[in-house]
Amino acid sequence: MKKKLLLILVLITALTSGCSKVAVNSSLIKGQEKLESHKYDEALTLLSQVLNEDSENESARAMYMQARKMQSAENYEKKHDYEKAIKELDSIVNINEGSKQIKRESINKKAELEKLQETAEKEALERRENAKEASEKDMNKLESEIIYNNKKKEEQKKQETEESNKEESIKEPIKEEKTEDEEDNPQTSTDVQLKDTSENE
Repeated sequence: MKKKLLLILVLITALTSGCSKVAVNSSLIKGQEKLESHKYDEALTLLSQVLNEDSENESARAMYMQARKMQSAENYEKKHDYEKAIKELDSIVNINEGSKQIKRESINKKAELEKLQETAEKEALERRENAKEASEKDMNKLESEIIYNNKKKEEQKKQETEESNKEESIKEPIKEEKTEDEEDNPQTSTDVQLKDTSENE
């Protein structure tokens, strides 16, 4: 009787273990399919289930890492952060035991992003040079305006000085004429004085 019970327990354990392995293999295959279809969230869920059942499963671990890295690279690419995306793809190449298809895709994608990064860097350099050139033009324009305004002020000041000098030169002859008249007619001045004296008497 005891032997029969022991045999039944062994059979149950074997069957359970077999079913577990079948479930693990099924999740692993589905996880790989989702990974290669670029459905990274679903792939991560399935591969995580495999690792929970079999933490030593190298294929599941490798594909889990590939899914993580591909997802991260995709997000960086959307943000135009090509440098970080390239680093993620580069690390996929060094993962062993994973999906060969994903490894090939990561190599091709890396080459594509390197070209985009080169183009982006050239455009950024061109924008900086254009901004610098525009800034220099603005500075030159400002300097020209300052020189023009200073010159205009100097000319205006010079004109005001000339007009002031002209006014002074016109006033001086009038004074001289008065003095000459007084010198030519000293008697008139004397007569005026005598007249004033007689009136006072």
